[in-house]
Amino acid sequence: MAGLRERRHLETKQALLETAFELFSARGFASVTMDEIATAAGVSRSTAYRRFASKEDLVLEIPRRWLAAFDSAVGALPADAGLADALRTGCMAVAEHIDGDAATVLAAYRVLEEAPSLRSNGVATSAWLERLIGLVARFGDVDDELAGMIGGAHLGAIDAMMITWAGSGGRSSVAQSTDRLLERLTGILP
Repeated sequence: MAGLRERRHLETKQALLETAFELFSARGFASVTMDEIATAAGVSRSTAYRRFASKEDLVLEIPRRWLAAFDSAVGALPADAGLADALRTGCMAVAEHIDGDAATVLAAYRVLEEAPSLRSNGVATSAWLERLIGLVARFGDVDDELAGMIGGAHLGAIDAMMITWAGSGGRSSVAQSTDRLLERLTGILP
């Protein structure tokens, strides 16, 4: 029974996400309320708020899913994986996830342009930086300072690539761009 309940929970979350981004795209982030999202998704107001505390939380679900893809891929790595392979595994898992849901990701970037408070929130950025530094520390034989520099360089390059991708309307493959980016960054790895 728990499997069915969990599946319905995930289906409801997905319906709320899809509905929210359709409404955000049509009317703008600021003009849409959680009540409208719930109604359009066919769920009660309380159900919507149990799944997402706010419409900002709906937008932040997108990078949370990227973090989950990263964590899953990195968690499956053997302890003796090399740093370049570990970075590639984690980053490519996220890139492939983004390519598989490009329309929603582009909609999220449009919301971020419209809602500076979400952009400056920094929750996703700090979580990414922590993960990248942790990955470098785990798979690279480096001190904390160098782990921070390598993690920060990767995060900055990925952010710049994603802003360019979103600005182009998602005309390219994030996985292919990530592959090129990682190749260029191998020179800074120990």
